[in-house]
Amino acid sequence: MYREKNLKLKEISIRIVAILILGIIIWNFISYISDTFMGQEYSPLMRLISALLTTVLTVTIVQLAIKFDKITWRQLGQSTVKTNIFSFLLGIFLWTIPASIGFFICLMLGWVEIKVHTDLNYLLLSILILFITVFLIEALPEELIFRGYIYRYLNAQFPHWGTIILQALLFSLFAYFIGAMYSVEQIQFIPGFAIILGVIRAISGSMWTSIGFHVVFMTATQILGPIHGHFDVSGIFTLKFFSFILLPSAVGATVLSFVYSNYKWSRKEPLN
Repeated sequence: MYREKNLKLKEISIRIVAILILGIIIWNFISYISDTFMGQEYSPLMRLISALLTTVLTVTIVQLAIKFDKITWRQLGQSTVKTNIFSFLLGIFLWTIPASIGFFICLMLGWVEIKVHTDLNYLLLSILILFITVFLIEALPEELIFRGYIYRYLNAQFPHWGTIILQALLFSLFAYFIGAMYSVEQIQFIPGFAIILGVIRAISGSMWTSIGFHVVFMTATQILGPIHGHFDVSGIFTLKFFSFILLPSAVGATVLSFVYSNYKWSRKEPLN
């Protein structure tokens, strides 16, 4: 029988460390499998297979964790399918609209130049496949662990503002142990991105909003990369900072504050 959880900080810490370690094991295991059996060369199909495996393993460990804790998915912040879809689409629009405006501003002011090396149909297909892959290999599993399970347990002890900082630190630690902190740019980007996602999760009250924001941001960022061969971009740093990060995060937080006007930064939310 499921019940309200009144856990102490020590008990919460053990659960968070356990799920963090399991997450690190999963990502390193997937990386090992990919390198060993799929090779170093980029393959959309092989990456999609890795993505499916990542999501299956992540959902499995979270399911086992909440079963062990005798809590429900709803206690972790999940809602009805209809509400989750709305939150997901909201996250997508919160990024896409201001990012598109920023993109055109960069082009008009000459900050960014883009050359296209592919036809429209092939480009759209590549974007669709990449969107699904990013959803399964990054957005869903990472948000499920960090803005889902970990966020809810932290927020039972700490106010939203403290929870946002702590989950960002844990996400950065996770990124380090899976080898994602491989450059100065990544070291600067990952903690900030975790804070942005945490703010979106906090104000909206749903990890599905942060999933939507996460998946569309990373899809756009990756499709522009040289590994896909669709674009030649000059001024990519300006485009990412101004159009992909600054405008969407500022506009997104502002819009969410109006949509969820009863939100309070100092609120703690017990697992009930």
